[in-house]
Amino acid sequence: MLVFLLAAPAMAEECKPDIKAADGYFSEAFAAIYNHQGFAWACAPYIGDDLAKSSIVHIEGLLEACGAGRNEAIIQADKVNAKAKDAGESSGTIQKMEAINATRQEAMIACSQLMDEEFQKFRVARAKMLKAECVE
Repeated sequence: MLVFLLAAPAMAEECKPDIKAADGYFSEAFAAIYNHQGFAWACAPYIGDDLAKSSIVHIEGLLEACGAGRNEAIIQADKVNAKAKDAGESSGTIQKMEAINATRQEAMIACSQLMDEEFQKFRVARAKMLKAECVE
């Protein structure tokens, strides 16, 4: 109850959208989810491609949050996913792991860490973007 009472004055203030900040956070979120997709595709030989295929919904959601209609978000997300796939497959990530003779388990752990780091960046930037747009 005390926490709510302390937060009440801040909640009473009307939020004023900061479009410039929201645009900056969108760029951060977009770059992070693009990198995440690239790693997911690059790591597909070790972890399978299910994650890369299913993670496209995050791109769609980000585009929708910025005003794209559902169908347009799906079409654009598919294009972004294709570019991320090409970039991921040509990134040399797998070749670097093979060059150091990484075991399958080591490669899976490295892939998970790379993807998780980018996904966490995406989540935070997306939340900051929505907050800057006064969306709760």
